[in-house]
Amino acid sequence: MPVEAIVSDEPTLATVGLDGIPLRRITAPLVRRLQQICVAMISEALADSDLVQLEFAVLVFIDDWPGIHQRTLSEAMGIDRNNVSVIVDRLEQRGLVARSPGVGDRRARQLILTPRGKALWRRFRPNIRAANERVLSALKPAERERFLDMLVRLVQAHRVHARPGAGRRKRRSAGQRK
Repeated sequence: MPVEAIVSDEPTLATVGLDGIPLRRITAPLVRRLQQICVAMISEALADSDLVQLEFAVLVFIDDWPGIHQRTLSEAMGIDRNNVSVIVDRLEQRGLVARSPGVGDRRARQLILTPRGKALWRRFRPNIRAANERVLSALKPAERERFLDMLVRLVQAHRVHARPGAGRRKRRSAGQRK
């Protein structure tokens, strides 16, 4: 059914994009689409780095907070601790990250960038900045700042929901399956 043919007493939830593809004017689907766009643009920016977006994000976090504990990194990024461990293992094997025992708690692992990791992240930082600017390029400069301020406010207000596995369907045991 063409979008123009939708008849309802409710406010219009659908619109037609510039490319003729229907868009739902609902937060979650729009944010998901924006996430897809961001991932594609960042992936292009990292094409020659041999890094994926999450690996690069780990390098950025560690550079911003040298000595960050692996558990804190997991919470800050909203990634399962085991997955962060796998990512850090890969980065450590490549000589980009080093781990050291935590001060006061030797079980905790503090993370720092090696000189090689710092050089790689700094080499690709301009590409990432350009990709982020491209994502926001449809907005005027003042709108960009407002949009980022609003995104930060939304993320902070709903941080309790930004945890690994949130919203995923729970697996059923073999006895529960039909």
